[in-house]
Amino acid sequence: MDLAFALVGQASKRGIVHRIPPAAQLIAAAESWVRSEHAETVRWVRRIDGGETGSRLQVSLHPAAPALLLQIEEGGLVTAAAVTSPVGPGYHTFACRLLRQLGEEVGIAWAPSDAPDPSRDPTGYFASGDRQDAERGHLGWLGATLARAAAARRTAAPTIHLGTPPGVRFAVDAALATPLGPRDDEWLSRATSDPRVAIDLWPWFTDAMDGRYRLLRALSLMWLEIRWRRPLDNEERGSLEEALRLLQRAYPLDPSLPYPWREWRELLDLTGSADPNGALVAERAAVVDPSALLVGYRRRPVTIGQEGWSLTVPGTFAERRTSDGWSGGEGGRRITLVAVPADPSRGPMPPDAFLNQIAAHLGPGALDHRAGELVGRARIGTDDTSGITTGFVEGYLAVRGSAVAIRVEFDDPADWQWALDQWRSVRPA
Repeated sequence: MDLAFALVGQASKRGIVHRIPPAAQLIAAAESWVRSEHAETVRWVRRIDGGETGSRLQVSLHPAAPALLLQIEEGGLVTAAAVTSPVGPGYHTFACRLLRQLGEEVGIAWAPSDAPDPSRDPTGYFASGDRQDAERGHLGWLGATLARAAAARRTAAPTIHLGTPPGVRFAVDAALATPLGPRDDEWLSRATSDPRVAIDLWPWFTDAMDGRYRLLRALSLMWLEIRWRRPLDNEERGSLEEALRLLQRAYPLDPSLPYPWREWRELLDLTGSADPNGALVAERAAVVDPSALLVGYRRRPVTIGQEGWSLTVPGTFAERRTSDGWSGGEGGRRITLVAVPADPSRGPMPPDAFLNQIAAHLGPGALDHRAGELVGRARIGTDDTSGITTGFVEGYLAVRGSAVAIRVEFDDPADWQWALDQWRSVRPA
């Protein structure tokens, strides 16, 4: 279980007519304030105006943190939530202070912990403002979590992902995959008994936003997000440039830190950026042990999860998740994966019956696939509706009570076997 806080508040009446502003107006004011007051920390902000149901704001404050969520309903009821355990107590205190300041700016009174509908912070920090409460709560969570991980590893459990983004598993030969890289069993053994070892799991432990904070923020981004190839769009370029800015700002603050010199040089090559430290970076990178592990989980394949199904794809794939499903690709190859909902009134359907229902349109010439209880059906074809002929595999797979649809598209006709292999490789998670 992650460590998170959830706040409840009420927007105040204001203006000449003394009324609560519309939810969309309050969310817009919150967005404007967050962007202006925390421009260096905010990575992105997404606003969703929900009409009568209210409005929502998603705010990304750190590469290793799920977005902070703020929702305001018509009538002024406000809820805010943030998962903080992947990043550490420094992030917890920052997010709490941000919401307190936002409340003062926009006019939101946050409910105390003893209210009928209370704000909840398991560390107690939001109510007390005492940094030690946040630290104590996170260390308690971390100790219990690492103890469970150590027990699981003693029973030969595979790599445990701790604090990494949901819906993706990295290919790494280690006891733990964390936002700051893999950790082996020897580290896990030491960390379960020594908090000084354990806290190096977190990229934001102290409240200081100093050189170490900037370096660890950059490393989180480099381990989790960067694809280690030339960017395909502005979003990917933004991630590369963000990592570079963090490294460039960290070094003058503390030159003694262990900088990832080879990866820093690689970022410069991928972006074509100039760097005042360029000569130093090249010099330091040249003497790094070439056998040392390179930063970046996405240098290797990743396994994505989608509503009970999994698929292994290159770590360099660009990815997008929506309410409908997962899609990803690069270099003339594209994959879409969508779980197919079952009809609850019919009970758990056998896989063949499921496919007869959802894949009958593929026709009698469809390809079949069986692997144990897993049954698949697909067809291969071409599509020229865009004016350019592309190949595709349209496929379905099912087990009892669950099914998934996959579409694999490819520009190179020689990729047809790769496309079929992708269809056949989908598995229940």
